[in-house]
Amino acid sequence: MLLCLAIGFAFAYRIYVTPKADSKPWTITKTADGSKKFITKDTLVTQIKQKQKLITTEVNLNQKMTIDNSWGSLSIFKKMQNIDFIGTGIYVLDLSNINSDNISINENSISMTLPKPSIETITLDEEKTVYETPERGPLRFGDIKLSPEEHEQLIGVVKDKMKSKMMQDQYYNTAIDNSEKSMKTLVQSLSNSNYNINISFQ
Repeated sequence: MLLCLAIGFAFAYRIYVTPKADSKPWTITKTADGSKKFITKDTLVTQIKQKQKLITTEVNLNQKMTIDNSWGSLSIFKKMQNIDFIGTGIYVLDLSNINSDNISINENSISMTLPKPSIETITLDEEKTVYETPERGPLRFGDIKLSPEEHEQLIGVVKDKMKSKMMQDQYYNTAIDNSEKSMKTLVQSLSNSNYNINISFQ
C-alpha cells in the first residue's frame, strides 16, 4: 500500500508540479551546444521599457554673455559686463515607447532601432559662474543690476544657446556613440548571452 502511494505521489508530482515550472510568460532555452540562450522580443521590450529613460551622456558647457547697459554709442557712457556661465547638459534615450517592431532577433544577433538621444536637462552651476569686472566709461558708475525678470530672461537665453551647442556635431556625435555603447551593454545584460548587438537610431 505504501509503495503504491509513493509511486502515485511521484507520478502526480511529475504531471502537476513539473509542468508548472514551464508556465512562464517567456522562456529561455539552451542551444544544442549549451553555449547560448534565447530571449523573446516581448521579454526584451518589457525589460527595456522598465528603464523609461536611460542617461547616456553628460557634457560640460560654458556660455559667455555680455550685458550692455551703455547710454548710446559714446564711450564715455559705456557700461558693459561679461558673464561666463558654466553648466552641465544631459542626453537621454527615451525607451518608454519601444515595441517589438523596434527589435529583430535571430540565432546570432539582436538588432534594435531606437529614437535618437535627446537633451533632457541643462543645469547651470551658479558657484562656477564668472562675473567679469564691468567696463565703464568715465561718466558711468556702479555695477550692472538686473531685475528678477531680467535675470530669468537672461538664464533662458543662456540655456537656449547651450541647447543649440549640444546639437552641434562636436557634442551630439559623442552622445550618439555613448548611447549606442550604453544600449549594447544594457541589452547584453538583459539577454545574458553572446548575441551580437546592433543598435541604430532614427
